[in-house]
Amino acid sequence: MQCFFRLLLAGVFAFAVLTADRTKAVTVSIDYSFDSANFFGAGNPDGAAAGIQARASLEAVAGFYSTLLTDTLSTIQTPADFHSSDFDGVVTWQWQASFTNPGTGASTTLFDETIASDEYRIYVGARSLAGSTLGVGGPGGWGWSSNPSGGFTQGEINQINAISDAFSDAVSTRGEATGFANWGGVISFDNDAGTNWHFDHLTSPSAGESDFFSTAIHEFGHSLGLGTAAEWNSLVSGTSFFGTAAVSEHGGPVPLDCSGTCSGHWAEGTTSVVLGTAVSQEAAMDPTLTSGGRKRLTDLDAAALTDIGWTVVAPTFSPGDFDQDGDVDAIDLATFSTGFGVNSSGDADGDGDTDGGDFLLWQQNYTGPLSPAIASVPEPSTLLLGALASVGMLIQRRRPS
Repeated sequence: MQCFFRLLLAGVFAFAVLTADRTKAVTVSIDYSFDSANFFGAGNPDGAAAGIQARASLEAVAGFYSTLLTDTLSTIQTPADFHSSDFDGVVTWQWQASFTNPGTGASTTLFDETIASDEYRIYVGARSLAGSTLGVGGPGGWGWSSNPSGGFTQGEINQINAISDAFSDAVSTRGEATGFANWGGVISFDNDAGTNWHFDHLTSPSAGESDFFSTAIHEFGHSLGLGTAAEWNSLVSGTSFFGTAAVSEHGGPVPLDCSGTCSGHWAEGTTSVVLGTAVSQEAAMDPTLTSGGRKRLTDLDAAALTDIGWTVVAPTFSPGDFDQDGDVDAIDLATFSTGFGVNSSGDADGDGDTDGGDFLLWQQNYTGPLSPAIASVPEPSTLLLGALASVGMLIQRRRPS
């Protein structure tokens, strides 16, 4: 099952890339084999430099999810053929990974891929997606088989059964006792002329741009099972999600978007706080992205990852580290300045706004390179005009007026 991310036009907060310094247990890897249009290179509609930025942004998101997930996933590797020592018996095994080709939309099956221990592989590409859809993503399908022929001793049959059981466990559950586990998934991004992408994860998107980083955060969530896995669906009843961690975080059953089926996204406008901070934000896994805005994973989104079976370790960041890159510097000051008196993008103290108290925390936690002694709080009147944008219709792309 795949879900999509749609675009909504309005003005929202601008955030920069999430990173955290943690030992990685799960490695979320990206495979570009099916990027037939070379979207992440010279074939990007906006040019090779944009393709390089798109790749860097995608790798940053993969790295971020890798810092969060501490599960232990078994290697998937097809066993060597088994030959009887006493008879003519031979057993071969095979497994297949199935998914929608991210570059073409065609059904694709790969046979006998080797997935390393703790690797969660995501195949990526781009193609023209209908309407205002920015991306589609979800976990892949799988299957395995054993093919015996000839005769075996009872001892050999026992060995064969043990090999098959271990192989089945690796393919179907990655060795996890409970919860969602898979070999990986797939993500497609829109590459038609109707999407005005902002690819650079190190800068904030401008009005009228669709943030690639935010879209990747959302679609990686779907590929990891949010809104797409059987474990998610088992926690859906009526129009709400009843996962224990998500309910605790939200303060009750979490309403779902029911514009289609009531399953794959939080209800439009569902809010939480950015993971590892006290900054309020619309949840990453609601169905839309606001033009000119940036989203990061929230506590609610991370709670749902826990509910479907992932083990999540939340990052911690110093107050004033608005781009969450491990330091407090001039880039964070720029984020504060943009939000001062306008929104909560520079909210370091968690009170829901950007004001002098947040500036003080930035100074106290400053690590360089700009000397905080020469910095000053901007006047909100100089910032207001740049923050205004008009709201367009859901699912439709419209120019801000």
